[in-house]
Amino acid sequence: MKRNMLSSTAMIVAVPLMTAYVTAQGVRPKRAATPSKAASSVPRSASGKPDLSGVWQPGSDRVGTWAEANQGVGVPEPGKQPAVRRGANPPYQPWAASKVLEAYNRRNIDDPVARCIPELDLGGGALYPNQFVQTPKMIVILIESRHTFRIIPLNEPHPDDLDPSYLGDSVGHWEGDTLVVDVTGFKERLVGSKISTDALHIVERFTRVDYNTINYEARVEDPKALTQPYTITSKYMLRPGTRLQEYVCENNEDPARFEDLDKKGLVAR
Repeated sequence: MKRNMLSSTAMIVAVPLMTAYVTAQGVRPKRAATPSKAASSVPRSASGKPDLSGVWQPGSDRVGTWAEANQGVGVPEPGKQPAVRRGANPPYQPWAASKVLEAYNRRNIDDPVARCIPELDLGGGALYPNQFVQTPKMIVILIESRHTFRIIPLNEPHPDDLDPSYLGDSVGHWEGDTLVVDVTGFKERLVGSKISTDALHIVERFTRVDYNTINYEARVEDPKALTQPYTITSKYMLRPGTRLQEYVCENNEDPARFEDLDKKGLVAR
């Protein structure tokens, strides 16, 4: 089933094809509700650190199963969820701002996301499920959107021979009950709605504050593209009974293909 992508900028033209994502009625199946638990009941690993394991929905603050929190739909349309994610407005330098404006005027047809290139979605602008797998030496985040993943070694430095990548290289450590993740080594993004250079550096903080909620913060700096660092805040909400499902991204290969998707109402603005 095709479903529009969500974006904090003007629009995104990548249209995912998700098989087995929804039932014939176009919704995730309802599951039995799991009672909310008190803030004092944060699950902990054998080391005493908060256990982040589970399937979470970023960018939401609603407690419950997937169907309960998302009003029975697969992924909510823009405006159907509270504005939980804040601060995602980069203070671009003039040259970078002009490129973002150019992308807007071209209806974002050149955006890397339209070519199914992955990106680090800070705080969950797309609202798709994320599964955290936690071990004493590593955190793995499996991301349903675009079928991507992040491997976060704990208490290790970044490699000296780091190869630039779309999601960057992540390493983590615990500061009290907060998982701090340092991300660097990004490929440049010089076209589209989000501009960044090889100087991009992000520090994320994940704090499980109760059974249902992870508070999220990301400090973003890029001295080559931004006038100053900025901070994004959001939440991740536990989605009991949810399983990640297959997500296939369909590449918009040419303007004619984009125009056809636009006429069918499959382009989000």
